[in-house]
Amino acid sequence: MQHFKDKVVVITGAGSGMGKDLAILMAKDGAQLALNDWSENTLAETTKICRELGATVHQSVFSVGDREAMYKWAQAIADQYGQVDVVINNAGIALMQRKVENTTYEDLEHIIQVNLWGVIYGSKAFIPHLKERPEAALVNVSSIFSTFAYPNQGPYVITKFGVRGLTEVLRQELSKTGVAVSCVMPGGIATNIVRNIQTDHPQVRDKFASIFQKMAGTSSQEAAKVIYRGIQKKKKRILIGKDARLADRIIRFFPSAYEKILLRKYDVDAYGMN
Repeated sequence: MQHFKDKVVVITGAGSGMGKDLAILMAKDGAQLALNDWSENTLAETTKICRELGATVHQSVFSVGDREAMYKWAQAIADQYGQVDVVINNAGIALMQRKVENTTYEDLEHIIQVNLWGVIYGSKAFIPHLKERPEAALVNVSSIFSTFAYPNQGPYVITKFGVRGLTEVLRQELSKTGVAVSCVMPGGIATNIVRNIQTDHPQVRDKFASIFQKMAGTSSQEAAKVIYRGIQKKKKRILIGKDARLADRIIRFFPSAYEKILLRKYDVDAYGMN
């Protein structure tokens, strides 16, 4: 897929970060857009920018963890545009750093509902429409944390391992169709994912967000460009950032030893909230 002019591109989590920047890139390339986010205000801002760039935009505010809403949205897009060419399941959330044993079931269920079920719903709802096209793309955003575990981010790691597994299965199952399936694995990206964490400890969250921003080695604009080019080239794995590429190599060569490196570098008890 060398260009996106007149293609119908679906993006979840388009209110900010990589989703917003991907929408802007696609709009500049002449795509017709279908954008989703849980935040009405941020989605409206993205929609305004894309429309000013000349794109037709179908927008819908809902949580991707709502299966009924996802299927209704998919049908509404197909009814409006008559086709769906690219689906980018980008929406995701994070939790405060905390050990699995100290994470409530409510928090576990919430992050799994959004990060994993949201991608499952977004894939299953749109695959029938994508298969109708001579050339299409399904892009699921996972994380470099889908290749290795990281202490005190267990719920997030669980969901991203799941997204990667789902995507690799779908790639095989759709191999004889015109649908190219890509798994995006970003490293540290400067987005608002940490600042959007819902918590009773806003000061701790803000400190965590400040540290995360300093560690993030790639801007959301840069990340969007890498994903954009990856879709064009039909790349199966889209690694984003030097940190992601380095981590990928380390895990390939030291699939077990990496745990000792992490435990040596980080004080797990110090980083995990009770």
